Amino acid sequence: MILVVDNHGFTTRILTHQLGAVHLVTAAELLAVDLDNYTHVVIGHGSAAVDLQPLHEAPNLPVLAIGAGYQHLAALYGHTETTSAKPVYGQPVTHHHCGAELFAGLPVDVKLISYHAWRLHRMDTDRFAIHATGADDAVLAFRVQGTNHWGLHGDPAALQSMVGNAVINNFLALAPLAPTPPEPISPTTRRRQRYEVFTRSIVGELDTSATFATLQEDTSAAFWLDSASAHRGQGDLTVMGTNNGELSQTIRWNVTTNALDVVAGSDAHQLTGDVLDYLEEHLWEPTEVVDFDGFTGGWVGYLGYEAKQATVPGHQNRWEATTPDAYWIQPQTFLRYDHRERSTTLFSYHDPALLDTLEAALVFESSTVSGVPERADIAGQWRLSAAEYEDRVGRIQELLHAGTAAGICLTDTFSMDARGLDGLELYGRLRANNPAPYAGYLRFNTFDDSLEVLSASPEKYLSIDAAGTVESKPIKGTVARSSDPKQDAEVAASMAADTKIQSENLMITDLLRDDLATVTVPTTVQVPKLMAVESFATVHQLVTTVTGQLLPGTSAVDALKAVFPGGSMTGAPKNISLETLDALEAGPRGIYSGAMGWLGHRNTAELNVVIRTIIIDNEQLSIGAGGAVVVDSDPVAEEQEKHLKAQALMHSIAEQL
Repeated sequence: MILVVDNHGFTTRILTHQLGAVHLVTAAELLAVDLDNYTHVVIGHGSAAVDLQPLHEAPNLPVLAIGAGYQHLAALYGHTETTSAKPVYGQPVTHHHCGAELFAGLPVDVKLISYHAWRLHRMDTDRFAIHATGADDAVLAFRVQGTNHWGLHGDPAALQSMVGNAVINNFLALAPLAPTPPEPISPTTRRRQRYEVFTRSIVGELDTSATFATLQEDTSAAFWLDSASAHRGQGDLTVMGTNNGELSQTIRWNVTTNALDVVAGSDAHQLTGDVLDYLEEHLWEPTEVVDFDGFTGGWVGYLGYEAKQATVPGHQNRWEATTPDAYWIQPQTFLRYDHRERSTTLFSYHDPALLDTLEAALVFESSTVSGVPERADIAGQWRLSAAEYEDRVGRIQELLHAGTAAGICLTDTFSMDARGLDGLELYGRLRANNPAPYAGYLRFNTFDDSLEVLSASPEKYLSIDAAGTVESKPIKGTVARSSDPKQDAEVAASMAADTKIQSENLMITDLLRDDLATVTVPTTVQVPKLMAVESFATVHQLVTTVTGQLLPGTSAVDALKAVFPGGSMTGAPKNISLETLDALEAGPRGIYSGAMGWLGHRNTAELNVVIRTIIIDNEQLSIGAGGAVVVDSDPVAEEQEKHLKAQALMHSIAEQL
């Protein structure tokens, strides 16, 4: 059996997939472990101050210490001198190696991705055998003389560490591995309420805006999951519905108190519990499989950013959101519109008469948002001034230079008085100005509150299909589009070639791979598209696609718990990023940076990252925006990027005033 020590890094679980059968412990638990039970020990990269003293007593045990671990291992044997080289997180570092043992059979110079700030220097060759060096004679790999203990600067689990698997296999070959039988997986059996489902299909080009406006009248909650950019070839399916019907449920949750408000039909009550557990336990299903891909019923809503307190072990929020931390509808009736086939399918559970109500709301005449020649002034403000935001960028960079983190996503919130604004009309203008594939509008008035979520999100956070395929598409890299086609192509190409943006994207990709490794079958996490340019109405963005196969017996809710909050909105490592952001940001993020979408039948799901989104809560409007801060960030440019990401939202508001 292989022992892996989690050093608070963000590739540890990817590493466990590479290694096979492992026992994973935290850095603090190493002192209590009986090393005689293991054939190999791997210390992952990260920021914990792991105590490696027990390794002194096991010199023949193969040990591989990575990143920060390599520095800790050197210190254990008396070496503390490091170089002051600039950190190059998420970028390849050339390892000039000796061609033996860890590097046996590899090309003379190999590149491994660096996620550690420091490099060892001037090591005593009487105590350490140097096996790889880098620029300025930095030691990038060593073996402690007279032992089987190895230190490696580069991270073999990182996506673009092309020889990472070979290095790991060479390490494992240093000692025999006893075969470990896989643990049997017992599929989870859930007894759920089942209802007959009735459907009706109608052909014709649907006016989704007009249909939703009619459908949502006289209801206390409604949703519109909107493929607003379907005309651009981005998204095929629009889903909309309400909490109309006796079977429908609407729930609201507060993460601080665990208070869970529930309305089921005409019954209203309050519980204490975790909203994700409730969603899992109270999802009903059809009596027979409905032969459609995508949403065929389930929960629709959002999970706010501060819900992280319930999904990240040991994390405690500093801020409490003014909006509910979750709000969800399980609709009895809803409709799906297929933009490609120009066909609408109506759904009703238990009561076929409700199909008539749905059909009466359909509108087949096209409508457009009228243009506005001028934009009004917006009277609102950001929490942080430009100088304050730039100062916080600088403070994050100090942490990055110290090796505390590799990159952290700093955000800010704009707010203004929303009295007199019609949220649904404003959403119509937003979707016209900034059409997006994972857009949507939510309205909740169920518990005497008044909340609207107007999202033009371009980012898929998490999807799971009926075959158990998990997909996420993190975005890192954003530039404004140009009206000149030639210049537009140039700015897109320049973004794709920018090493700073590439390192941001790679870090978040590795963080997401690590999150998904906890809920996917080993070796199935793949990256079919790395840093592809995707073009939207107002911006180009650099998008990576990560996929995997969900472990048998793992639910969509389990997967959401494992990856929430999204790494593209936190940073790497996630735990340290969350603590840093709670300290540096000037208030809660609320719904912004959370997830919005659906959790459905057959263990399926599709959720966006709540970005490019307007929140209207009791006549107060807010917008969140920000970006990843890395070593190469320019504070002024980061502050400008915040405004770029909010620009389409601001323009829509200015046109609506």
